[in-house]
Amino acid sequence: MSQTADLLKALKKCLRAKGLTYRDVAEALQLSEASVKRIFSEQTFSVSRLEDVCRFLDMSIYDLARLARQGIDDDLTRLSMEQEQGLADDPLVLTYFYLLLTGRTPEKIAQEFGLDERQQTTMLVRLSRLKLVELYPNNRGRLLTGRRIDWRQNGPIRKMYQKQVQQAFLQSQFEKSDEVFRFETGELSDASVKIILKKIERLCLEFDEFAELDVSTPEKQKRAMGLLIGFRPWNYWHILESTANDMGLNAERSQRA
Repeated sequence: MSQTADLLKALKKCLRAKGLTYRDVAEALQLSEASVKRIFSEQTFSVSRLEDVCRFLDMSIYDLARLARQGIDDDLTRLSMEQEQGLADDPLVLTYFYLLLTGRTPEKIAQEFGLDERQQTTMLVRLSRLKLVELYPNNRGRLLTGRRIDWRQNGPIRKMYQKQVQQAFLQSQFEKSDEVFRFETGELSDASVKIILKKIERLCLEFDEFAELDVSTPEKQKRAMGLLIGFRPWNYWHILESTANDMGLNAERSQRA
């Protein structure tokens, strides 16, 4: 893929992440929607036009180039079992790796968490041995993975942390203005289930795209957020049945009644 194509691919993802369309771009640039579509399809952006679009998106060409270089990858990165085990065996290295995935540089991590040069080197060397980071002089490094990690279903990380994370995350009343908890039940057709699954995947991808776009946002203007989604076959009767059994009632008779 050419560098121009890489830039336009990143630009399209920025538009989608912000919920903007070609029509919005056309209005901002005072062009027809057809003209904007043609510019995108033929990849005939001038530098000045590209700068105008970036300004409309409240970003610079440098920001766009960084996103194009890093790639907002739709595919998840699957680590090897050895890599997962190495991270699971060393919680500090796992934490450092997580911080790199959030877009922090080694320098930023050292400043934020008070790491000295020796500690910084130790973390980077261990990640380098796991082939998760390419190590450069002066404690600089580059991630060798995408920012979205697909942890193995029964792998070391999930076995060690999944239950703990779920319990900690759900220990909230979800009452604040920036919190939400919804639980819905209903009977869905197979076709509807497939649509819901696609929408969930799209939501997760958008979450990651926004996180990628906000990497360059100053730390004081953003905060850590979590998104936990569960969707599976489930019947509310299971809870009623369990409660009835705990009360010594005959759940089957109650259901028929």
